[in-house]
Amino acid sequence: MKSSQAFTDINAKSDVKMNIALPVYFLVGIALAFFYDTYLIAIGVGTICLVSYYGTKLLLPHSPLYRYVLAVVVGVFSAQYIYQMHGMFEMHFMFFVGSALLITYQDWRLQIPLLAFIVLHHGTFAYLQFTGTKDIYFTQLEFMDLQTFLFHAIIATLILYINALWGYSLGKRTRETAAVADQLGDQLKHIGRNIAFADEISKGNLNTQYDVTENDDELGKSLLKMQQNIVQATARERADKYVTQGVASIGEILRRHADNMQTLSDELVGELSRYTQSNQGCMFLREEDENGEPYLKMSATYAYDRKKFKEGRVEIGDSLVGQCFLEKEVIVLTQVPKDYVKITSGLGLATPSSVIIIPLLANEEVTGVLEFASFTKYNEGHVEFFKKASEAIATSLLSVKTTERIKSLLTDSQQREEEMRAQEEEMRQNMEELSATQEEMRRNSVEMESRVNAINNSGIAAIEFELDGTILTANNTFLKLMGYTLEEIQGKHHRIFVDKEYALTTEYRKFWELLGAGIPQPGEYERVKKNGAKIYINGSYSAFTDQNGNIVKILKLATDITLAKVQMQMASQQEEEMRRRATELENRIQAVADCGIGSIEFALDGTILDANVPFLEMMGYALHEIRGKHHRIFVKPEYAMSNAYRKFWDDLRQGIAQPGDYERVSKSGEEVLLRGSYAVIRDSKHNPLRILKMATQLTHKEVGSYQL
Repeated sequence: MKSSQAFTDINAKSDVKMNIALPVYFLVGIALAFFYDTYLIAIGVGTICLVSYYGTKLLLPHSPLYRYVLAVVVGVFSAQYIYQMHGMFEMHFMFFVGSALLITYQDWRLQIPLLAFIVLHHGTFAYLQFTGTKDIYFTQLEFMDLQTFLFHAIIATLILYINALWGYSLGKRTRETAAVADQLGDQLKHIGRNIAFADEISKGNLNTQYDVTENDDELGKSLLKMQQNIVQATARERADKYVTQGVASIGEILRRHADNMQTLSDELVGELSRYTQSNQGCMFLREEDENGEPYLKMSATYAYDRKKFKEGRVEIGDSLVGQCFLEKEVIVLTQVPKDYVKITSGLGLATPSSVIIIPLLANEEVTGVLEFASFTKYNEGHVEFFKKASEAIATSLLSVKTTERIKSLLTDSQQREEEMRAQEEEMRQNMEELSATQEEMRRNSVEMESRVNAINNSGIAAIEFELDGTILTANNTFLKLMGYTLEEIQGKHHRIFVDKEYALTTEYRKFWELLGAGIPQPGEYERVKKNGAKIYINGSYSAFTDQNGNIVKILKLATDITLAKVQMQMASQQEEEMRRRATELENRIQAVADCGIGSIEFALDGTILDANVPFLEMMGYALHEIRGKHHRIFVKPEYAMSNAYRKFWDDLRQGIAQPGDYERVSKSGEEVLLRGSYAVIRDSKHNPLRILKMATQLTHKEVGSYQL
């Protein structure tokens, strides 16, 4: 609402009042004429006043002049009454009535014409009356002199000044109110635009265009920044999802075809090509020729021209594939030479727009190279996926090769079959003991379940939440369980019952999103009491719906299973110990199954725990001479002090196996050449537990390259 519009409304309302007041003024003059026989003055002057006011308003409807004419008219009417009543001084107050009526226009300037008329009228008529002019009436007061006249003039001026102040004050307030209304109107427009923009974002229209037209529209700026952040987060999430899903599909292929290298290679190349929308793909694996020289062999292709590489073989260092193997870095070509590779399609042969070459790298060892080509350029998401997938493939290939090497060693171990049978018998006895222990554990588990059922039947705690997790109410059982009063939790969020770190996780936010969608959440939960103590409950979060099927609140029913949980944890620890023993036994069985070679066990810090007879014979020690000592007794002193040796044990402690050929030192100080693997024995939680080394002794003719 503009200030001009506000005064237009005020003037219109005041005009309505004046349309009533002026006829009243005219009729008052007619009424006075009955008593003082002044009909000519009443009708003549009154008519001239009305014609002057309404004529000006009719001729100049958009001009403020008619209001100034009105100010003079109400003064003329007051002077008319004084004249009609032959100078009755009380009628002077009609000037103040007119002044008060003019206040409704909220324009102090309208008092000026009235004041000017009063001064002119009083001065002129007072002078004429006191000089003896007949038929001139100013006052009937006999004591009216110049001093009295001046007092009356000052008082009249003061009254009109006060009325002018009121008109100014009211006008100023109207302008300020109009300015505030205009500002509020602008803000409402901004808010409306912001609400519409927020609605579009909530509907998923993240590309909605929105311009912040005002610098002070902080909400609009915040919404625009929020849109940008959501768009960026969505893009990151989409890229992460692309990589995660792709790696998962590659992992499934690795698990399904780990026993057949050719099928595995074909499936991997096909899946990688389809997932990245590549038009060609090829896998090269590291092999060795009859002279022990490494090279890259083409193991699988997808729409690939095998003529590019003679007999599917690439020498180390030759072409970009061989260079990628040496440099261990991803190569991406966006400007592909015309003679580099051709893609065959229904339109003939064409040069791809982009080529990517990825090393299959695991534990700093390259097992092969992938090469893919596409008509479209590979983006950062494709490159990241290729890197993640290549790591998984390389690790799996390394594991497959290690497995094949172990199988070869097992073939040579048949000569120790009799010793193995004895050890297997011992293992069977241990397994029987393990089975008896597991039976005891099952019995304990049944007892724990009975205790949990007894606790569940002892009382149910209940609490209600808003859909956003705000607490509405809770029963006494719940309040007693958590150590709160109802006043302490009402209106607060459910997060007061959970660990602070968990309250900030995506899992916790997803938990409430599922509840808001009406999906129940039964299960066991860890919660935090008022005193900070942890408590375990068994129950369910369920959605309440109204008569229309709308979800209105969340109800949680729960029972305290803290005692049962502790007991189950104790049982779990016992079971964990049994699993650990079972894992150790299984690993021992496996190690013994490989017993055609020497074996030795170490703690994670390298302390020797046990060794079999073949290993002791290789190294020239008795078991009591090495047990409790560190692995460094088998290596040269300078290597034992090196960073490479320290990293060797750091990798083992992190669960990274170390297969290879090794140079070791026997008790007599002689060099012993071993081929084998340091493998990690894990507990039931897959944590590294011990180190198992299996090895066979090599002759110098069998030696390729060694690690110290």
